[in-house]
Amino acid sequence: MPRIEAPTVAEHNAMRRRQVIEAAADELRDGGVSSFTPAAVAKRAGLARSSMYQYYPSTDALLGAAITTLLQRSRDRMIAATQAAGSPAERVTAYIEAAIADAQDGHGASPDLASVAMPEVCRDGVRVLHDQLREPLRSALRDAGVPDPDTAALLVQGLVNAAASAINHGVPLERISAATVDLVLRGTGLLAQADAV
Repeated sequence: MPRIEAPTVAEHNAMRRRQVIEAAADELRDGGVSSFTPAAVAKRAGLARSSMYQYYPSTDALLGAAITTLLQRSRDRMIAATQAAGSPAERVTAYIEAAIADAQDGHGASPDLASVAMPEVCRDGVRVLHDQLREPLRSALRDAGVPDPDTAALLVQGLVNAAASAINHGVPLERISAATVDLVLRGTGLLAQADAV
């Protein structure tokens, strides 16, 4: 029988499950879908491959959980970045800068979700997390009086995605981040607020 590394079997299993999901998220972030296998995740987690199915019944379920974890990490970074900012213009700026940086390290490594097989319950959770991910931006846009903040947030996210693609093609992070912030603040009428601070 394997050695229990927690006060109870239930706590041990919860600890191992968390270890597996963190390893799965890191594997997906670092290698993408092409290298994502239970064996690779098991190696990263320091577990036997056969023990993976004790925690996740299929590769699709493990992949769905990894995507969910990456999105949760991104959501938490966006919330932290915008909470540390002051005015709505500063919050929008903080969101954009954090989202572009995040696209290089976390959420941006997630695959195109439309093409990924995962249980429907995971897909529903991913949709909720995407919505939560944009909420700090929507909130800042609402507070700034931007008309239709939901649509504006979707458009800003499109610019963030384009910025991440430009960085992947060699444009320096600082340059593309500053240009994206400038474009969004001008387009939303928030540039005057930012200049006034």
